[in-house]
Amino acid sequence: MNQEELNDRCIKLLRSQGVQNQMWHPRMFWEVGALDNPTSQDLTRPKVDLSELEVMLATAANEPSLCRDEVNARRPGRAEFIERHIRRGERPLLEHAG
Repeated sequence: MNQEELNDRCIKLLRSQGVQNQMWHPRMFWEVGALDNPTSQDLTRPKVDLSELEVMLATAANEPSLCRDEVNARRPGRAEFIERHIRRGERPLLEHAG
């Protein structure tokens, strides 16, 4: 999955009911400037690693992650760490983008 597709998947997950229940604002994960209500088109510059974000959002949305294996290949056990934090009601720190 390329970065644009991954970004689109993260936006879709962010809009899901399970993630909406967390009350996470998009500015936590994307650069949105002074926008209070950014649209999907405004979410183009991620602050965090999109693969890790996808794992986190998929877990909160109760969906299977498409990036779990990739995250674990880079850093063994990292995806499980992220998932465990979300299931305990915590938000883990994610790696910076780039």
